Amino acid sequence: MNSEHDYESINFHFDNNYFNNPQLFNSIKLYQIGDISCKGGYVIGTHEQLCYELSYIVSGSGYFSINHTEFSVQEGDIVLNVPKQLHSCRADMEEPFRFYYFGFQFADGLDNDYSLAPIRKMFDQAVDPVVPNKIGIDAPFVRIFNELINLDRYSTYMMEMYLRQIVILAYRSFSDNWTATYTPSRKLNERKEIVYKVINYIDNHLFQLTDLTEIADELHYSYPHLSRIFAKEVGLTIKDYYNRKRFEKAVEWLKNGEMNVTQVAKQLQYHSIHTFSRAFRQHLGVSPTEYQTLLINAKKDQYDIKKCQRNIPNILLK
Repeated sequence: MNSEHDYESINFHFDNNYFNNPQLFNSIKLYQIGDISCKGGYVIGTHEQLCYELSYIVSGSGYFSINHTEFSVQEGDIVLNVPKQLHSCRADMEEPFRFYYFGFQFADGLDNDYSLAPIRKMFDQAVDPVVPNKIGIDAPFVRIFNELINLDRYSTYMMEMYLRQIVILAYRSFSDNWTATYTPSRKLNERKEIVYKVINYIDNHLFQLTDLTEIADELHYSYPHLSRIFAKEVGLTIKDYYNRKRFEKAVEWLKNGEMNVTQVAKQLQYHSIHTFSRAFRQHLGVSPTEYQTLLINAKKDQYDIKKCQRNIPNILLK
């Protein structure tokens, strides 16, 4: 995915880019993974694919162009791009998409028992690059994002498992002979719809929310009921998701120099800079002031997930 963006045309972007230093997870080399929510008409310009890329449309709709052929995409679709293809995409004006993306290569020289060579062959020969998500490819994406903002000594092992899940689940969705043996009940679909409504409400009211119970009032549910559904489906509490979005924005403002620490704290509705600094450290491992210093030093060296205990969290470097 092209990482050159007009940030006024997106709601948020959680991008983790390793093109300069691909991260090896056994049979998979990770080049990029992220979550982007676009505004109407947002365009990612034409560029040549350097690796395989799987995209999952979380909500909304738009268009993906592959080798100058345009494909309509909507919520629940999986899009496959392979190396050397020309690729671009455009969000719908009325219902712009949000999508997860995962850029990777298959590692060579692995033991045949663990080789993903058949999947690679099928991806290379896929005729239709857009298929519906048959069996829950969104879940491992969310779990990876959670690992990236809560890195510890076990994150590498967990991410390897989730990355392989994404590749295999995509393979099953693209395979003509794969049919799911379990059809989600209406109740499960309703839960997912509730989760999407919570996420969209938070994303669109990030700076207006003063009490998370407002979400429950807006959606006509009790907050405890809403919290249980969200945590079960997403793996994060509503508060965790809300804070993740806030601190992504704080990092973006501090990184770009748009605001100083005091202004960021005020924009995020903290009553004092001390409260904000304490919360920032709790979530990201460093204070805002330390982050600004570390960012300058971190730019000199490529961030490496496997050295996470000696470096600042990944979200701070993007």
